Amino acid sequence: MPFTDAAAELVATLADEGVQHLFINPGTDTAPVQEALAAARTANTPSPRAVLCTHEFVALSSAMGHHFVTGTPQAVMVHVDAGTLNLGGAWHNAQRNRLPAVIFAGRSPYATADEIPGHRDSPIHWQQEQLDQQALARAFGKWAMEVPRGRDLGRIVRRALQVAQADPRGPAYVMLPREALMEPGGAGLARRLPPPRRAAPDPSGLADMARCLADAAHPVIITCRTGSRVGAVASLVDVAELLGAPVIDQRDRVNFPSQHPLYAGDAADVLTGADAVLILDSEVPWVPAHAAPPDSATVLQIDTDPVKATMPLWTYPVDLALTADTALALPLLADELRQLASPDRTARWGERREQVAARLAQIRQQWDSFASSAEPAAAPHAMMQALNKVLPPTAIVLEEAVTARGALIRHIDREPGSFFDTGSPALGWAIGGAMGVKLARPQAPVFAVCGDGSFNFSVPTAAIWSAQRAGAPFIAVILNNRSYRASRLPVQRLYPGGAGEAEGRFPEADLSPAPDYVGLVSAYGGGGRVVHDSSELPDAVEYCLELEAQQRCAVLDIRLPTA
Repeated sequence: MPFTDAAAELVATLADEGVQHLFINPGTDTAPVQEALAAARTANTPSPRAVLCTHEFVALSSAMGHHFVTGTPQAVMVHVDAGTLNLGGAWHNAQRNRLPAVIFAGRSPYATADEIPGHRDSPIHWQQEQLDQQALARAFGKWAMEVPRGRDLGRIVRRALQVAQADPRGPAYVMLPREALMEPGGAGLARRLPPPRRAAPDPSGLADMARCLADAAHPVIITCRTGSRVGAVASLVDVAELLGAPVIDQRDRVNFPSQHPLYAGDAADVLTGADAVLILDSEVPWVPAHAAPPDSATVLQIDTDPVKATMPLWTYPVDLALTADTALALPLLADELRQLASPDRTARWGERREQVAARLAQIRQQWDSFASSAEPAAAPHAMMQALNKVLPPTAIVLEEAVTARGALIRHIDREPGSFFDTGSPALGWAIGGAMGVKLARPQAPVFAVCGDGSFNFSVPTAAIWSAQRAGAPFIAVILNNRSYRASRLPVQRLYPGGAGEAEGRFPEADLSPAPDYVGLVSAYGGGGRVVHDSSELPDAVEYCLELEAQQRCAVLDIRLPTA
């Protein structure tokens, strides 16, 4: 049957594409879509659930969290240019995390004649119009288009979702003039446009890569997001065990078991003696100023986007890159290595496996010892070690700890598919992301572990209100050092003994006096606890889990030294 209008076709198309939630911040331009959603609910026809977000940053962050645990395409709706601008850093995060989302934005109506449905009827329709609204999307998105007529909407939405889901994935942007939404839709759903299948590696290139790794004396593996596909973790373990290679896990996902003898965590110094380095799904494999492989090392790479064209100065010295999904490539690489496993090679790999495991065991022991020390810098480590002991096995953790990140990834032990970080620059995502995760996994306790600066960046009032209203409560663990420490440390590093250090106040990065974070959440119906010592964590976590079970958001305000 023909759709009553294009807005109804939009709603039906999203449902047909498997979009479960529409994260929406409405405006005057979204009225046809709101009516179409209401009509679908009344008629009990398929439609995504509308989730009202009182800030656009929260909406896109929630969509990202939802995708992390479901793998499904996402849809976000904002109002014209102002709503697009309010997406802000969340758009950058979506770009760097290859989020397959379509961002729908209104566009000021063209018509002024009152006989045309959807015409301009408010001063805002002149004030909000920009010369090139799509320009906002071009730096951070893959594709952008305006819907010119209602009859074209279905094909454009299908195309936007296809582009967003094609590797390398990323957000698409669709502008929706109000008149177009109110025009007649198509005679039925437009034909689906499925994205291409995931890329498998070039066979000859894979064989060359296997030979290089097989004959290396000191191979090292670096991974960041291979665990985005949970099944790839076992294949990575297989490759590492065959070679006896340490795995540096940058931990945007759980890519490698943290209890495995070959787990090197963030110990980047193992790179300095490498003669072959395999980079998997990593945008910043190392920071040259901190630790890097020798110039003589052979650098190998497997990634769906090995060139990183959106990063102008991505100039890592890769000798052999394969464009491939690591979930497809790693089992094939393991097979190639087995075919090369002569008695001599097998003996060398086994000997190296024992040597590397012994060295990494010492490193991990040092991490545990440091957490027990009395140094102020050890406080985050002690807290994360204690938190790890009381986290429910089914908990999902979102990480945005910034300067305490090292403590978190060293001590929080999670299964693949239950730990997420964005590895991207716009702080504040974890709080909104927690709502999206909870909507996707309502039975799992959700913990967003963030610095106090990150919490304030998150538009927490909007995120907490939206989560409470949507029935998606979460627990925010705030590592509260009352400082933008990430902004203070560069001053001390770049200007040792300088005026800032002499003054000792760093007012530009000082977040004291600390707000009453528990009181803030309580104002929205939640609650929480302030924690000063790791011994207080078990009772505090239990209390917050009780609040979450009552559909109430909770905060753990963990007070850390300011140093």
